[in-house]
Amino acid sequence: MPATTVLETRRASTLDLPVEQRLAFWDDYNASILVGLKCSSFAQTGLTATQDNLCLDRLRLARIDGNEHVVERSLPMIRSTPSESIFVALVQHSQSFFYQGDNCLLLQPGDLLLYRNDKPYLFGFSGPMRLFIFDMPASDFAEHCLRDLQGAVRVGAESPVQRLLVRSLGERVDGFFDAPRHEQAARFQTETYDLLASIISDHAGEHRASALSAAYLLAAKQYIQQHLDDPALSCEQVAAATGVSSRHLARLFAQEGGAPGRYLLEKRLARARQMLASPMGARLGVAEIAYCNGFSSQAHFARSFKARYGVTPSEVRRG
Repeated sequence: MPATTVLETRRASTLDLPVEQRLAFWDDYNASILVGLKCSSFAQTGLTATQDNLCLDRLRLARIDGNEHVVERSLPMIRSTPSESIFVALVQHSQSFFYQGDNCLLLQPGDLLLYRNDKPYLFGFSGPMRLFIFDMPASDFAEHCLRDLQGAVRVGAESPVQRLLVRSLGERVDGFFDAPRHEQAARFQTETYDLLASIISDHAGEHRASALSAAYLLAAKQYIQQHLDDPALSCEQVAAATGVSSRHLARLFAQEGGAPGRYLLEKRLARARQMLASPMGARLGVAEIAYCNGFSSQAHFARSFKARYGVTPSEVRRG
């Protein structure tokens, strides 16, 4: 596959439609690409909205711009278009409100909203808005972000760490939508999960770090992700590229209960497993996939893979 392959981005806009057709068009598009919703707008100009959508391996993305409006997901919609995925919404530009069950949340620009799609809700925007939606399988959300999400949760960007991470998240998603390169998709997905996990765990009080520490940790993870194919990559090299000592790097990862070497191995194994199961990776042998992910020998790769996932690389490929 050429290195310049661009992922397909779907786009919908109400701007060129007659006002009376916009709401029905918007509802139909969201049901086909995101989730079943009913949209209402009381603006004199009607609903003016644009939506971009990308579908990655384990993550679906939406970037929505519009004027003031309200969307509702009712019980009949849940029955007709069921979804067990978890949505993480990053609110920008406008104040908004969210009702689910007995919970009413008021949201400010920069807030994250975590909510389930198998329960009714009402989501409204009081002015010109931009919204990023991260559509995640419930199992992935539980593994990476929050183990048991029952009701809607607002994650406010009150601390310097959260503001830094939320700003980085928004900039990365915007940049990826503008240039969604196929060869960057896996790395973008991993970094997005890491950012969301860091923001949510900081909100939950699982770890507290300064904004500077969060920036160093984010830079270290990005450097590791960009050099997974380098068999000589070491913690010392990552520390030097990040601008900290090896001991300081270890302390940064310890704030999340991990270590740089363990993080590196996890990311190599995860990318190798993705390649083994993908059509593109089918053209490569197991040894080639091992070397592409920085393993110096196929035997070491096979042992590490079996220890992590309980199956061999060959068994994943056959499956």
